[in-house]
Amino acid sequence: MTLFEAALKSPKCVVSVMGDHAGEGANVIFDRKTADIARTGVTFWLIRSPKAKPQQVQELCKPFPAYAIFIEPATKGGARPTTKEDAAREYSGDRKLWLPLPKEITHVTGKLDTAATALVFDMMTTDVSEMLDLWNYGEASEVDKPLRFILGCSTVCAVKKDMKSNPEKMKSRYRKIIAVARFADPYCVWIR
Repeated sequence: MTLFEAALKSPKCVVSVMGDHAGEGANVIFDRKTADIARTGVTFWLIRSPKAKPQQVQELCKPFPAYAIFIEPATKGGARPTTKEDAAREYSGDRKLWLPLPKEITHVTGKLDTAATALVFDMMTTDVSEMLDLWNYGEASEVDKPLRFILGCSTVCAVKKDMKSNPEKMKSRYRKIIAVARFADPYCVWIR
């Protein structure tokens, strides 16, 4: 089974809208992160989303393996690129014990404040040419709520659930999948 097939079969996942970041195009970022994994076995992916906090992602990933599905925005330019390039140096799975990020991985950048976290992956592929039906997913924290993405909240913990008849579902039902990644322990961390 491919990484993509495993991600689509999983009852839980993280769905993230992906766009350019700090002057880098999405393809460059995915190539860099895939190279991190090939070189070191792991990579860190900075996010800032209230619907994918470390505790939520860690809980979602407990029945390992768990996956992240990266999708295109509904409209070109729909994912606002960050302009911050602060480089993280440390990570923590519990905000008590802080460890240095592996020196061998490429930079983990973005706006580093108390909301800055990172997803941790050990496998990633961009060899995907499929669409994701967002109406097949609900929010993991409120399973009767369909997935909704807004600026500042482009990464969401999700569960498989039929939302076709939910009046709050997103209008843009199908999104192109641009990458799939598998989570690695500790799955999601705070960074600074």
